[in-house]
Amino acid sequence: MRIFILLFLVTSVHSLLALDLKVDMGTGLFYSGAKGRIDYVEKSFNGSYAVTDIPSAANFYIWGDFESNNPYLPKMRLEYLKISAEGGSKAHLESSVDAINDLIKQLEPFGLNDKVWNSLLQHNIYDIDLYYEFFEKSAWPSLGLGLGYKYFDYIYIMDIDLVPGLQFGDRDSSGVPMLFFTSRYDVPSIQMGFEADAKVYVFGDSDIYDWKLKMDLMFEIDQDTALGAEFGYRQQYFNLTGSDVEKVTGNMTYEGIFVGVVIKFK
Repeated sequence: MRIFILLFLVTSVHSLLALDLKVDMGTGLFYSGAKGRIDYVEKSFNGSYAVTDIPSAANFYIWGDFESNNPYLPKMRLEYLKISAEGGSKAHLESSVDAINDLIKQLEPFGLNDKVWNSLLQHNIYDIDLYYEFFEKSAWPSLGLGLGYKYFDYIYIMDIDLVPGLQFGDRDSSGVPMLFFTSRYDVPSIQMGFEADAKVYVFGDSDIYDWKLKMDLMFEIDQDTALGAEFGYRQQYFNLTGSDVEKVTGNMTYEGIFVGVVIKFK
């Protein structure tokens, strides 16, 4: 599925470059930890859950905005964000299978439910948004409305040094449609802008949202190109339940500041 997403992004960019385009691109680091609860459920080992509070780490992101000279075509925003976090979690082990329950009881002297486990959490998140923007050339902030699609895969693994070989976790992927909102204000006479956008998943059992606020400061290189920096704050929240996921449910929040470089081709 990841290969399909990447091929789609490459094909989309190639098709867009055949048009007369205004292109904005940026890349940088998102300083985010992970907070929340993960429930891991399968037939033989259900009811185990982990409370996670992993400190912030630098996570890579890259995005591109594409606007054609055809006013009837929507704008497109593509983004990739890789989150990788390592830290500690507290787990509670249960099972409906007698043999596994017996094993858990044998491990009770180690106090596993009171110890901190090693945790590895990875997310690859791909966003595709199509939207129309209004009031761009007025003195008011612009307003953009549209639809998007968020595809994400994840790996979550827990183990503990007290009992070598004792490990649980999962890897999976999912994709959801999103409502997309954005607003931008460019300060007159200087190359400074303020932007806010939000994505919300309202179509299924899970609750997912993603919002950010940012400021960018640009410097003209020539009449067609500007280079600058962006700074902002972002939060992504995943509450995965029901038919949207398989073994791993629960909620997780990633939030923190981000900083990056931006290049604009007018």
